[in-house]
Amino acid sequence: MSKKSSGLKKFSIRRAVALLFIVAISATAILSASVIYSLTKQREVDTALGTLELVSSIVSDRLEQFDKVGEQTTNQLTYLLNTTPGKKTTAELIELFGAAFVGNNFLHSIYIGFDDDHFVQLFNVEPEYIRRQLDLMEGETWMVVEHQTNSNSRIKTTRYFFDNLEPSREVTNLSNYYPTERVWYTRAKPGSVSKSQPYLFHNIRITGQTFSKRLPDRNAVVGVDISLAGLDGHFEQSLEGVELLKGAEVYVSSFDGRIIGGNHFDSKSIDLPYVSTMPLSDDQITTVINAPVLTVSNQLNWEPIDFAVSGEPYGLAPDLFRLISDATGLQFQYVNGLHWSELVEGFQKQNIDILQSIATTNTITESHLEGDILYELDYAVLSHQNVSAINSLSDLSGKTIGMIDGWSVTQRLIDTYPDITVYRYDTYSDAIKDAKDQRISAVLDNRAILVNKLARHDDGELTLRTIADDSILPKGFTFVAREELQPYVTLVNQSLQYLKEIGVLEQIKTRWLASPKQTLGHINNETLLSRLADPASFGDITAIDIDNKPSYVFVDKVNNVPAEYLIISLPEEKVLSHVYNYVIYNVLWTLAALVIMVPIVWYFSTPLSNPIYRLVKETDKVKRRQYDQVEKHSSSIREVDELSTAIFEMSQSLNQYQQSQEEFIESIIQLIAKTIDSKSPYTGGHCLRVPELALMLVDAAEQEKDNTFENFHFKNDAERREFRIAAWLHDCGKITTPEYVVDKGTKLETNYNRINEVRTRFEVLWRDAEIEALKSEIDGPENKQQIIEALQARQQTLREQFAFVANVNIGGEFLNDQDKERLIEIAKQPWQRYFDNQLGLSPAEEKRMSKQSNSLPVSESLLSDKIEHVIHHHSEITYPPELGIKVDVPEHLYNLGELHNLTISRGTLTAEERFKINEHMITGIQMLSSIPFPEDLQNVERIATTHHETMKGTGYPRRLTGDELSIPERILAVSDIFEALTASDRPYKKAKTISQSLDILHNMALDNHVDIEVFRLFVRSKVYMDYANQFLEQSQIDAVDESKYLSDS
Repeated sequence: MSKKSSGLKKFSIRRAVALLFIVAISATAILSASVIYSLTKQREVDTALGTLELVSSIVSDRLEQFDKVGEQTTNQLTYLLNTTPGKKTTAELIELFGAAFVGNNFLHSIYIGFDDDHFVQLFNVEPEYIRRQLDLMEGETWMVVEHQTNSNSRIKTTRYFFDNLEPSREVTNLSNYYPTERVWYTRAKPGSVSKSQPYLFHNIRITGQTFSKRLPDRNAVVGVDISLAGLDGHFEQSLEGVELLKGAEVYVSSFDGRIIGGNHFDSKSIDLPYVSTMPLSDDQITTVINAPVLTVSNQLNWEPIDFAVSGEPYGLAPDLFRLISDATGLQFQYVNGLHWSELVEGFQKQNIDILQSIATTNTITESHLEGDILYELDYAVLSHQNVSAINSLSDLSGKTIGMIDGWSVTQRLIDTYPDITVYRYDTYSDAIKDAKDQRISAVLDNRAILVNKLARHDDGELTLRTIADDSILPKGFTFVAREELQPYVTLVNQSLQYLKEIGVLEQIKTRWLASPKQTLGHINNETLLSRLADPASFGDITAIDIDNKPSYVFVDKVNNVPAEYLIISLPEEKVLSHVYNYVIYNVLWTLAALVIMVPIVWYFSTPLSNPIYRLVKETDKVKRRQYDQVEKHSSSIREVDELSTAIFEMSQSLNQYQQSQEEFIESIIQLIAKTIDSKSPYTGGHCLRVPELALMLVDAAEQEKDNTFENFHFKNDAERREFRIAAWLHDCGKITTPEYVVDKGTKLETNYNRINEVRTRFEVLWRDAEIEALKSEIDGPENKQQIIEALQARQQTLREQFAFVANVNIGGEFLNDQDKERLIEIAKQPWQRYFDNQLGLSPAEEKRMSKQSNSLPVSESLLSDKIEHVIHHHSEITYPPELGIKVDVPEHLYNLGELHNLTISRGTLTAEERFKINEHMITGIQMLSSIPFPEDLQNVERIATTHHETMKGTGYPRRLTGDELSIPERILAVSDIFEALTASDRPYKKAKTISQSLDILHNMALDNHVDIEVFRLFVRSKVYMDYANQFLEQSQIDAVDESKYLSDS
């Protein structure tokens, strides 16, 4: 249960009360918001739809008026010009056209063109989007453009007028504009007004539509231009101020979903990559500087290669020419609004400089200057899924296919494959519809074109398949120009290679051809398109999904020829946003009330929360085991008061238990220390005396107010207890140290003093000398006196040699190299062993014994180091890295070799035995680090195992430096050394006096072995004397000159 509840979020009782209040208020607010939402939603929807229907009717009426203004203005001007006798002058035409502008803000320009190519056009240049294109003077609001031919050349005259048609200035230029070659002129009829598709106007490069009508009696055509920018502004003006319709989309489209104009439509512009100017020669730079603006063809609906959206050029081909312009500096303007055949005708009449996107097999390339290939396109067929797979032109054998009329490859296909029946279509929509109805087998065209068309007509019935390359179907598409434009064609070709080299050409192709749904400027919703073909839905508001979002849509037909439709779309979320705002408004008021109430609830929860907080502080004392500091707090709330009493009584019980546990632990620790001391009769009392001395010195350090110890003190009794326990355990590792090593008083002593074994061998040599003398006396009695003298000399030598060996064995003096050499010479003396030395051995001794067998007797050396003297480690000695132990481990566990032990330079311990002694520190670390000390005893292991470290980093077992040793650790080190120096129970040395011990300690301090400041404190505070009076023999207490220890030198 506890594990499960431990992961729950915890709250204070005060917050719990506040939270309950907040939850209650929030639940009320949510319920209130739900009721408000349900009551308000339908009302807001009905209001919004009513407003939408009203505005839609107004916009529809105004849009019809938009077309009526164009038609009426055209008809009125035609009537006036027809009924007025004589040909009007330019001034009269300007005055007449100006009067037509009055009250008709939609009009962009009015003009008249005659069969003799005389042309007069009046512009209203007051709109800001027009003024941005023209370099107008302040106050100029009208512009008149007149084109006419004189005897020498064709002239374009541009006149600027102020608001009252007062002349401002006049500019004259050469002209190549011929109205009789323009589409608005050629399509104009005398009986009715003709309306063009959106296109780029010639003089001012904005998109719009033209209304035109022929004057049969005047051999002229009147034209009225209305800009789409004005139409878009009209839509925005209609929605302005209607908050409920904010976000509505209004646009006019053709019957196939092509957007003509509006305040919003999907015509994302594709950002072109930056292209720096390519390297040009001086002649080419001159050519570019003097080059005219070149007109380039732009088709209506050949997406995604070459098409127009509201008269603006889009597609791969226009973007290529924009990049060519960036790379060369040549300027291009586009001619659109025409069918392909009309573009070809305009090119042949030299109204278009460059005709682009021409198949390389087109015959027009044979009679004009052909450029390099702009791009290549694969071919594909679009067929019903029931039609068998078509992968090549040969698969079309015996089938009927559809192709767009005007394709140059159509006749070549018929000639090459006569068994393929080809139907020509004016539009892709008609061809795709017949493919769906399976009246034809497939539609053949470029793959990129069909992918685009399929994106708008796909209902799952059609399948697109790429067909294999065929020489009949040219993949390359180029451009053509007139011969006199050769320098510019060269620059264009050179730029195409440049764009290819820098990777931009491939990049722009990928951006247009890789997307399967490139439908710029089209309505992409099939349901919405179906409304355009359903007259029953005109004038009504219906709910449909647009881009997976519920929307309300108004559709109405605003023109019959050509068919045009008004569409207003309002997303449901825009309608409901008002509902959301209303709900949010009410919720905010609720939250405001909640914010005001929370502090009040918070204040009145104080009588409950404060006693709880006080009890929490008391439990913190219990957590820190400060049981004796726990207090009882009374409360008027019975449960809280009972809880306070329970906590107080529990803390008292825990305090008693803790004290008993501490006493129990310390008694065990003292028992361990006494056990260690009792292992050897020579070290008894060390583990008991060191803590006493260390505590004396710590007390002295805490009383110091200056120097190193001014900031040193134990924070509490727990820290003092921690130090005391560490001092008691400082030699706990000795519990595993062999007793004979600790007690070793001579060099040959292991478990016993082997000097008697050596003495016995000398006895053997003594007897051997006597036996040899007796034998010599028997053999030569006459030499008896010399034999006796030789024997006495030999015996004297043996006495001296044994005395020397016995004295060396004591280890009281330094053994120099000369004495070592003498030992080696003595050791070489042989003696005869007549008994097997492998009898009566323990299993361990048998393992160490040499397996070499010699026949008895065997000659032995007086002193020797044998194989069986070496005792190996039972396993490899390694220490965990986290213990930080840095000691040099001897190769062997013990080496009992006689010469090895006797040749010890100082003392009685070999390197192996000294390591075994020192190893008690490592054992102490291992023992203490494995004990789970409580938090207040976490430093016991560290303090207890650093008293053999030195200030200069040469100590053991971690080789710590003074910077790494705390003051308690330094104090324990001094205490341990002083106790050892003055101890009178060591077998290997005599107890030293106080002065002798202080001299040694002083030298060790000067040598940076122990802390000099701790040593001076030891002397200055006379702790040494207090200790001596309690624990030392009276004979050890002598006079001490403290001044020599306390000086700075």
